[in-house]
Amino acid sequence: MAATGPVTVTVWQDYTCPFCYVSLGRLDLLARELDFQVDRRPFLLNPDRPAEGEPRRLFDGETETELSLAMQERARGAGLVMRRPSWSPNTIAAHEVTLFAKERGLDDAFHHAAAAAFWERAADLNDRATLRELAESCGLDWGELGPRLESGHYRQQVLDEAQSARTDRNIGGTPTYLIGGQQQFGDLSVDELRQLIQAASE
Repeated sequence: MAATGPVTVTVWQDYTCPFCYVSLGRLDLLARELDFQVDRRPFLLNPDRPAEGEPRRLFDGETETELSLAMQERARGAGLVMRRPSWSPNTIAAHEVTLFAKERGLDDAFHHAAAAAFWERAADLNDRATLRELAESCGLDWGELGPRLESGHYRQQVLDEAQSARTDRNIGGTPTYLIGGQQQFGDLSVDELRQLIQAASE
C-alpha cells in the first residue's frame, strides 16, 4: 500500500556536526523534487561539553583555518558555504530554541538560520544575543522565548530526547536518519537519501 501524505524524514542532529549541515543542504536539494517533511531531533555529540564551549579540535585534513578538502567538496555539492570554526559552543540552548520553534511550526526556519550562522560565520550558538537575533529573524517572539530559555523550560526535554536516542535507538553519532522504518547513520549521499525516501513513499 502506498504511503498517504508526505514521507517523514526523522533526523537526529547536532549543530556542530559538519555532516549534519551537509545533510541539511542535501535534503534541501531533494525537497525540490520529492514530497517529504523533516522531523529534527536533538542530539548532543558531547554531552559533557562545558557551558562556555571549548576549542574545536583538528580533524583529519583540517588546518587551523580550513576544513578538509573532502568536507569542502561535500559542502559545494550540497550548495553550501562552510568555514572552519575554531570554537565548539555548547548547543543545548540552540536545541531548546529549536523545540520552542517546533511548537510554532518554525523549526525548519530556525534550524537553517542557526546552522548557517555557525558554519558560515562561526556564530556562538550558546550566546543569548546571537540566539535572539536568529530567533527573531525567523519570526519567533523573544518576549516569550527569552524567559523560557532562562528558566530552562525545554532543557530537560533536550537532555531526555538526546539520551533516549542513545539508549533506546543506539544512536552514537550524527546525522542519523529514520526513513520508512529504516534507521541509517552517516554521510548519506543525495542518491542514497532519494532512494530511501522514494522507497518509503511506495
